[in-house]
Formats: sequence, C-alpha cells, structure tokens
Amino acid sequence: MNELDETLELLHRDVRTAPADLSAARARLLAELDAAPVIPLRPKRVRRFALPVAAAVAGVVAVTVVVVQQRPTAPAPGPAAAPPVRTTASPPVPTAAAPDIRLMSAAQVLTRAADVTVGAADQPVGPRQFRLVAEHTWVQRGVQTGDGTGYTYLWEQQVDRWIPADERDVWQETRKILSTGRFLGGSVPQAQAPEPAITNTDQGQWQGRCGDFFPKAKPAKKCGDAGDWDSPAFYAALPRDPAALYAKLQQLTKGRGSTPSVMFHFGIEILRAGQMPAQLRAQWYRALAKIPGIKVLAASANLDGRTGVALGLDDRHAIRQLIIDPGTGAFLGERTIAGAEPEQPWLKPGTELGASAITTAVVGRLGEVPPK
Repeated sequence: MNELDETLELLHRDVRTAPADLSAARARLLAELDAAPVIPLRPKRVRRFALPVAAAVAGVVAVTVVVVQQRPTAPAPGPAAAPPVRTTASPPVPTAAAPDIRLMSAAQVLTRAADVTVGAADQPVGPRQFRLVAEHTWVQRGVQTGDGTGYTYLWEQQVDRWIPADERDVWQETRKILSTGRFLGGSVPQAQAPEPAITNTDQGQWQGRCGDFFPKAKPAKKCGDAGDWDSPAFYAALPRDPAALYAKLQQLTKGRGSTPSVMFHFGIEILRAGQMPAQLRAQWYRALAKIPGIKVLAASANLDGRTGVALGLDDRHAIRQLIIDPGTGAFLGERTIAGAEPEQPWLKPGTELGASAITTAVVGRLGEVPPK
C-alpha cells in the first residue's frame, strides 16, 4: 500500500475499521518501531513514520484530525547560508475592481484563483538551500472507550519539514506539541476524561535522505517515486491540462469509488504537501472546480491571521474545507467541521475539528526558520 492508498484508507476510517484490524495494526507497528504504542497524529496525511495504530489499552481507539500554524524557535546547527526568502510566489495584487466573492460560485472562485496563480513564480531552491514547508495544525486526539462512548481533545502542533534542492540529500522534519487540553466533548465529563499521553512520534526530530526518516518502515521509500506526493517526481509526472488532472484524480481515488468527497479530500492533501509548483497549482484549481457539489461555505475565512474563502462539500460526517486567497491564488490551508452526524456521537454538529495553515519559505540550512 503506497502513501496515496493510506490516505484514502484513513477517510472515515473509524466508522469502517473493526477491532481486529486495530489489534493487527498495533502488533505490526510495535514490532517495527520497538517503542511504546503510538496514537496517530495526522490521519489525513499519513507519514510513513506515523502509521495508524491502536492504543495500548485493549478497547481504546485513537481518532485524529488536523488544523492551524506557528513556528518553533530552536534552529538546528548547520552551514552558514544566505538570508531566508519567502517562497510564496509574487501573485498579482487584487484591485478595487475585483468581483464580489459573495456573489461567486465555488467554480468561479477556483477559476479566478487559477487565473492569478498563472502569473505567480516560485522562489527557486538553490544549491545548499532548503524549501521549508511549515504547518501549524490543531490535532484531534480522541479515545473511544466502548460502543458509542469516548471523548475528544484538540492539541496544537507545529510540523516543519526542510526539503533540499536535491531530494537525494538529507531532509529534516521536526514536530512539536505547542498546547494540549482543549476538550471538544465526550460521553463523560472532562474530569473523567484523562488526556492521551504525548508519544515519541508526537514530537521530535528526524532526518533522512529522500525524506526517508524511518528506513525500516514498510513499504520502503524510494527516491524519485512518482507515486509519492512528497517527491518532486510526483508533480513532474502530473498532466498540466485540467481535464487530464481531473481524470488523474479519478484514477488515484478509484479504490474508494472516486466520489466527489474523496476526490476533494485527496486534492487538498496534495496541496498540503506544500511542493506543488505555482503553474501546476493553477491547473489543479481548475481540476478541483470540476468536482460536483463544491460550494462557497464562507466568503471570509480566517486561518492563522490570513483571510481567504472556504470551499467545501456537504458531508454527513465531516465537512472538509479548502481555504484559498482568491485575490492571489495562495493556498492558505484547510479546516474540518463536524457534519450533521459526526463520526464521534459525543461531538456536536458544527464543531470545528481542526484546520491546518501552510506556509513555505527558502532557507539556507536545516532547522532554520525565517522571522514572521
């Protein structure tokens, strides 16, 4: 199973997964990592070193989601380098004549974002430089104690990844839990709902060539893998025509029926990787505009201090939102809201389950974070 299949498998996984599967997953992961049982942090975008696994106590199930962004302040030592430069392209500045977003359809918003993104240019990553993809996220951590009983917390986390100009060189990823304790709800009062413990994959630092942070994980990670959205080869292999990109999304999600919600979810996950070139991103927006049922859910959505438009699909369990700046074409991040029938029955419909804000920059050494 490759990373694409793993991500699709995690969509509404806790509704579909039987206890026997969780026990098998726990056994496999414990055998591989030789560490304490791990509760997954980010099921919507699974890293090879954060495979899903059951909690240590029998009958306890980990449930997770993602959301927002802030930067850690402890850069790792490395060779001296040029001052950091923001990699977000230099798109056209919106003018007073820009159309009223409130009167536009989702397809029109995406088309406009694509139009302005065409004029953007990515900051190149030179020799001995790194592209920093920073994700400020809120992570949903839940414990299911029985049939329809349990509770959910939301944790704040920072995930920073440094990608070298040559992917065959050493990459670095750093995770840090910034805050815990935000109680979203449960079948028991918060006083009776102890927080899940922070594990050795919740925070820490990993390095590896080609982004291979855990060489013993299976399947093995390969350099230049066109099926891995963390590899530049994935984007080089994608078509540039919107219709062909839409067909590619259908192909990649056919294992889950290529439904609009699955295609939309997968489309957001690839954007979250922070590696899509601006010119391709413009066509990606046009491809997403072809997904049936996408609507403007909020004409003004704030994510980590940046304002954009929230687009999404109706879903009875959870509503995934894509947040973009239609005036610049920038991808700001994503948000998840509980639907009319949340997967965890103790959560109220409309509860904000999380969101993630994505920023990128070019820096001169591993661990370097540019000032805000």
